[in-house]
Amino acid sequence: MRKAEFWELGHKLFKTSPETFPVPFVQADGLDSQYIAPRAPFYTIPETPRPDLKSLTTLTPLQGHVSAIHATSVFHLFNEADQLRLAHNLASLLSPEPGSIIFGYHVGEPTPGLRAFANSRGVHVFCHNAESWTAMWDGVIFEKGKVEVWTKLIELNREDLAQVLEGRTKTYLLAWSVKRL
Repeated sequence: MRKAEFWELGHKLFKTSPETFPVPFVQADGLDSQYIAPRAPFYTIPETPRPDLKSLTTLTPLQGHVSAIHATSVFHLFNEADQLRLAHNLASLLSPEPGSIIFGYHVGEPTPGLRAFANSRGVHVFCHNAESWTAMWDGVIFEKGKVEVWTKLIELNREDLAQVLEGRTKTYLLAWSVKRL
């Protein structure tokens, strides 16, 4: 299924149309500077006007204008350096208004580092724990004290993943949010 087809299915599911919900599907690579230009997070309201959503072809015009970003099951797909780049890019989109939030969950571990076993692509992915995730957002991505980071490491027993987890059945999800103060 083409990724844009999910957008079309969303219109069907929510009984909308491109006319009643005129937001285009922008297929973008969150690490590609063609789609999100590198820049620091905003600490004051951007001077650029809010973009007309119908005209978006990249995410750069949204920088500093987005009040909520949902990012689930994404970060653990990347190595540590790319996770940091993705976090910087998402932070650039976030509005400086208090309460603006980035939230989601992804695979985590009690101790940060490379996972002991490879994923389905044969890659040993980097996993954060609550402390390393918090430190990344509060002090590296954003200036220290400018965001409130909430995290919770959730232990799951996944017998259905024993083969993928190389015999393990215990896995962890890191639920989190990063909220502007």
